Amino acid sequence: MPDWRNQYLANLHEAERNNPVNKDLVSACSQLADRVAALEAEKAVLLRSASSSAPSKTAPASGGRDASANSDPATATDTDAVAQLRLDLAEALRSRGQLQAKFKTAEAELQKLRAKGQTDDKRVRELAAERSALATRLRDRSEELVEKNRLLKDVQDENLTLNIHLDAAERNMQKVKDENKMLVDRWMQRMGEEADAMNLANEPATRTNGKKR
Repeated sequence: MPDWRNQYLANLHEAERNNPVNKDLVSACSQLADRVAALEAEKAVLLRSASSSAPSKTAPASGGRDASANSDPATATDTDAVAQLRLDLAEALRSRGQLQAKFKTAEAELQKLRAKGQTDDKRVRELAAERSALATRLRDRSEELVEKNRLLKDVQDENLTLNIHLDAAERNMQKVKDENKMLVDRWMQRMGEEADAMNLANEPATRTNGKKR
């Protein structure tokens, strides 16, 4: 990788550390730099393949050039190895870019799930509190109904007792009235009998006095 790219990536990472707000921008630039490096590696491999295939078609017939051709395989092998390493690096960079994209997607989904989980937890707590409040009100209302039923039963029992006492008092009052009437009737009868007796007792005296006159 050229020096300018190393310096560029170093500057990007430094900016990421100094300003986390630009994290998405730095990540996008890093992926772009990786893609550029991968394309350059692929370009180098293609150029190497093209340059190695051309001399094989126009090989010289002189002995000096044959000796020179025989001395090139080591250099060609090294160049092929470097090209293969560049290709492997490009593949690794491409794979890392894909993994970074998948990781970013997974992290965003995780954040959504966490936010949804927090919202669900809050709603669950609210529903639990509401349920507790309703249970308390229901218990209070049930106790109130039990108390009112007890008071109603007490009032009904008291009314029944009062009615019984009232009936007994009315019967006693009627009995007293009957007894008083009976006593008055007896007294009136007795008074009449006594008056009649006195009248009968006074009749002979009245007659005697009349004869004397």
